[in-house]
Amino acid sequence: MSKQNKKKSNRFIVFIIVSLLVLALAGVGGIYYILFKNKSNSSNISGGKVLVNPVKGLSLEEAVRKFDASFVYYLLASIKAYNLHEAPFSSDLPKIIIFLEDDAYYGKIVDGKIIVGKGKIEDADIIIYSSKEEVIKIMQDRNYVKQSFSEGLSKIELKSDKLELYSKGYLDLYEEIN
Repeated sequence: MSKQNKKKSNRFIVFIIVSLLVLALAGVGGIYYILFKNKSNSSNISGGKVLVNPVKGLSLEEAVRKFDASFVYYLLASIKAYNLHEAPFSSDLPKIIIFLEDDAYYGKIVDGKIIVGKGKIEDADIIIYSSKEEVIKIMQDRNYVKQSFSEGLSKIELKSDKLELYSKGYLDLYEEIN
């Protein structure tokens, strides 16, 4: 075997070994992610506190007047947004914008915890369009969410591609509302 053929053969063997190591590390990382990082439970919903529906005992008009970020938090918790997670091997958090008439709220999920704020957020994965009245109706009747979206009273706009949405867990959230 000539020296040149031996060099090519050695490079090929090194390439194969490095490729196998990369695949093995990716497999170990994937298993770690599935077993440990992607776990959500009910204690993550509200820091271990009982989550109270903010519209309970209020009329539609009273709830509209009192509407704030806690309503959006409850809505996101009720559609199980706490199950969203970063895509494997990424640090890109799941982010949602909710437009309710003239108001905008955002939700981002960090390690199974929902963080809500007023305003917009950059690089949202999805945008939900609705009204305060619709959100309150959804919060009053858990079964109403599908009706609101199917009748076009609430809408979802996908901002990220389907693969990214799937890898962050949006499929389950989508099934919750459709």
